[in-house]
Amino acid sequence: TSIVCVGGNSNDDNSNNTEGGGEPCHRFVSGADEKMLRVFDAPASTLRTLGSIHQSRIPAKGSADSPKDGSAENPSTSWRVERAFLPSLGLSNKATADVDQESSKFAGPTNNNDEFADTVEDGKSVELKLPSERDLGVTTLWPETAKFFGHESELVCLDAYRAQQSSSGSATAGSKTTLVASSCKARNDVASAAIRLWDSKKGTCVGILKGGHRSTVSTMSFSRDGKYLASSGKDRRICIWKRVNTDVSESGYELSAAVDSAHKRIVWSVHFCPKAPDILASGSRDGLVKLWRISEGADGSLETKELLRFEPMSKAGKNPVTAVAFADDLLKCSNGSDIDYGILSIGTESGRVEVWAVPIPSDTYTSSDSECIPNPVLLRAIPFNDSHFDTVKKISWRPSTGHANGLNNDGGLMDLTLASCGQDHSVRIFNLVIRNII
Repeated sequence: TSIVCVGGNSNDDNSNNTEGGGEPCHRFVSGADEKMLRVFDAPASTLRTLGSIHQSRIPAKGSADSPKDGSAENPSTSWRVERAFLPSLGLSNKATADVDQESSKFAGPTNNNDEFADTVEDGKSVELKLPSERDLGVTTLWPETAKFFGHESELVCLDAYRAQQSSSGSATAGSKTTLVASSCKARNDVASAAIRLWDSKKGTCVGILKGGHRSTVSTMSFSRDGKYLASSGKDRRICIWKRVNTDVSESGYELSAAVDSAHKRIVWSVHFCPKAPDILASGSRDGLVKLWRISEGADGSLETKELLRFEPMSKAGKNPVTAVAFADDLLKCSNGSDIDYGILSIGTESGRVEVWAVPIPSDTYTSSDSECIPNPVLLRAIPFNDSHFDTVKKISWRPSTGHANGLNNDGGLMDLTLASCGQDHSVRIFNLVIRNII
């Protein structure tokens, strides 16, 4: 039903211990039509396969290029198991470092047509073959490393706050814990509509958020700084939970603001803008996308204001909006205005994907300035033949790591990558080149 990445926000992947901040790379948490969350880590065989696709070498254990001591070993393979296997009578992927176990009969790749060199043995380059279709399922099988229990019905939604790193590579103060938020199918009562918060490293439930919803929570989003958690769903109510403790590990979130009847139909998706953590986008079955600002008063109270609303261009009647996601970057306005534009992707029930530039007003905006806010601008509409042919379930931007074509105030280009998954059981990846001035 839902999957969320909890790894990869640290500057290294040195170990799998529980000290320090962040999570090791290549770790995710998933939830399905069951009452538990499952944690998975990538095996070394999967990372080498991915490395060979990108023609980047990840030394195998014992190779000439691999470190001689375990402490300096390549972080992607030092503590990871070689591969996972599925026991004949088991329901979970097991981790094993012994390739001679049950999965060993699938060990040897048989595809002789690939040209990627990835390992070094005795000082000589050895060609690493990509696995054949027969072996691919074993090579890319991720071992399950933990389970979280606590929900009383099937899981519906997950989101994660990933511990931020300082420039030195250590977790910043007050942000040492990666939190996972989860919701399940509710029975029209406050207790079953609660949101659970988990410490993903310790595997413990560190908080239960009650009183915000009376129906199933279908979407959640943490702000980039972890200060806010937004939630909404079947009851059409958008709740803003604010962190009241400086230490996230204490999970001190409390309900600080709520908008009743934020949409006319169920809210399918909410997402915070990474560069403006007080800006929230929401998409609903009523076919509208709305932009909200969270304002904090002098006494610490929160107020949620609607900034604007618009409909997708590719609409047939009312085309329900099922997914929204902000990119990491902002666009500048060509007329010299101090209003930046966020890059917002939209997925719909018809399978179409659109990319919009939505204005992000400054903090000094008041409700009387609503007429001064410019209209959103459609940047891209993915062609019909490249879109999904069923409901878009989730969309996500590749994290910003610098742009190959440059980014400047004179009309530079941003090279962005957008991924989407749909009810048609497909994943689509789009490369978009967008001018950084609107």
